[in-house]
Amino acid sequence: MLHGWMGSALEINLSTAQWEKTEFDSRLYESFLGGKGINARLFWDRVTPDVEPFSADNPIIISPGVLTGTMVPGANRAVFTFRSPQTSLHHYSALGGFWPAELKHAGYDNIVITGKSPTPVYIWIRDDKIEIRDAGHLWGKSTHQTKALIREDLNNNQVQVVSIGPAGENRVFGASLEDGTGASVSRCGIGAVFGDKNLKAIAVSGTQDIHIAEPQKLDELCQFILTRTDNLRNFYQHFAFTLNPALVRAGFFGNLSQTYRQSSPEFQADIKAAGQKCQDLIDKQRVREVSCYNCGLRCKHVYRRPDGGYSFIKCQSWIAFMTASKLIDYDFALKCYQACEAHGLDALAVARYVAMAIDLFERRILTSQDVDGLDLKWGNEDVVLSLIEKIAHREGIGDMLADGVHEAARRIGKGAEEFADTVKKVEPIPSSGGFDSYWGALVQAVSDKADVTRNMSIFVQGFWQAPKEIRENYISSGYCLYPEEYEQYLLEEFDKTGDNPEPTCQLVAYDEEMFTITDLTGLCNFWSCFMPDPPIHKRELKAKLISSVTGLDIDEAELTKIAKRIINLVRSCNVRLGLKREDDTTLNVYLKRVSSTTGRKKIDPEKFSKHLDRFYELRGWAADGIPTQETLEKSDLGFIVSDTENAVRNNGR
Repeated sequence: MLHGWMGSALEINLSTAQWEKTEFDSRLYESFLGGKGINARLFWDRVTPDVEPFSADNPIIISPGVLTGTMVPGANRAVFTFRSPQTSLHHYSALGGFWPAELKHAGYDNIVITGKSPTPVYIWIRDDKIEIRDAGHLWGKSTHQTKALIREDLNNNQVQVVSIGPAGENRVFGASLEDGTGASVSRCGIGAVFGDKNLKAIAVSGTQDIHIAEPQKLDELCQFILTRTDNLRNFYQHFAFTLNPALVRAGFFGNLSQTYRQSSPEFQADIKAAGQKCQDLIDKQRVREVSCYNCGLRCKHVYRRPDGGYSFIKCQSWIAFMTASKLIDYDFALKCYQACEAHGLDALAVARYVAMAIDLFERRILTSQDVDGLDLKWGNEDVVLSLIEKIAHREGIGDMLADGVHEAARRIGKGAEEFADTVKKVEPIPSSGGFDSYWGALVQAVSDKADVTRNMSIFVQGFWQAPKEIRENYISSGYCLYPEEYEQYLLEEFDKTGDNPEPTCQLVAYDEEMFTITDLTGLCNFWSCFMPDPPIHKRELKAKLISSVTGLDIDEAELTKIAKRIINLVRSCNVRLGLKREDDTTLNVYLKRVSSTTGRKKIDPEKFSKHLDRFYELRGWAADGIPTQETLEKSDLGFIVSDTENAVRNNGR
């Protein structure tokens, strides 16, 4: 009997409307576990440079984590992997909510979807019953309407649905998948790939049990974890007055053009009042708090929509449009988020599209004729909501913005590229505080999805600059993420000069492994490594959870080896698709545009290059950022050596 895994996978070809249940390969799963790990292995086999993002052969690979759906608190995620139309690289996004656990309980460890349907369809999975159903009546519908109509079709109000909206149908690069409970699959065009395949949604319902190798041991571990959750809960309960205004103050305003220090006294007053404004909205409009599957954190806030339904919002989604448009108004933020959720749009990306459009209009790079006669101004609610609609439907200026900041700036020309801040063609998150440090710049540069929310510990982000006494107390608190040998780096003074790469590189490398582990186990980052005082903090504890669920003999050292294997494999996937050292960089604004008046510091290219050199050395990569043959063989990836070497030759290196 299998433990932890379900023992089956699905291959679905939309071109032929055929599906096949495939056998479980135990050796593959023991090497890559699940989620991001197994997806990377399948991606390597299927995505060569000639597989274009908008082609029938570009697979959508979906895998729950190895712990997803079990009693482990916060283990509720699945990873979606594909070749991004925005970056042309390997990309993955993690989905929370209830859908991933439902897929696991339906009996599947992964799904691979290829082909293109000639007409709109959705996939219906009910244990062994698989259907590819007509979705003509769903095309053009919002994500909210789609979920309701599918549940009506299936006469089952408990079915879990993840779907695209009009943005995905129109192949907007910022298109997302939404599951209707505040969880989404976002960034880099996953919704556009669904739309290109004419795939509107995937509905899942499962009734199967997950067998556990050592249930008593697992229960004891989970009980221990639950005794450690109060600090995390309390931290998030002060969301309105601590986390949210802190995110607002940390960010740039507009198109990364202005900081809190530079803003007008009136705008600074608005920012200072952010906590109270947020609390006022909570008191007046919040219906309740909710969590994902098997999670007691309740990090999502529920608000009624104008159509009578409900929206679920958390974290960066609050501030994305406020910082982008210089309008600190939480009612406005809620309207923007609800519009994005309905259309199936990544709020973090689209906020940057909007900010760039307003910025370029102010700089007279875009004219009134270019923007459909709109008077693009900061702080104008109607302008922002109008642009969201235009982007979702690719109307007028929205058609250009829908290809993302990098491509839109290229098409606009006239110097727009200078103000298009991206890394690997991906827009930064709204709150960019700390990225002007060499630590922040390195995090952003080497992240394997150019999205620092998957590669950054809030401990380092916030507490490294705290007084030494606070850092010492944290290290001794029992919640510190890092092993003893890393404590020396945490206790050093935060180096803003860039003269000493060692602490930065060591911590960034360790964090990358931590986040990789969460994405192969299915653990939420809030529970395991992102927030202060995470209950599932040490790798040793994560290894024990995996062992008790699967029966495998995995300790901390073996789990670290698996994490490094996956990091090296993803890097090799991207090298094969054309990634070069010069792509590992940070935002233009930090390299060229900031000045002493902004309160930010420029990143010195030579010092940053030394950080890259040291990071590559720690990873076992050559000076060009390519994993060496020795490193690949040490990670049991010898089978990809020849392809990686061919990619180097083909890219002219």
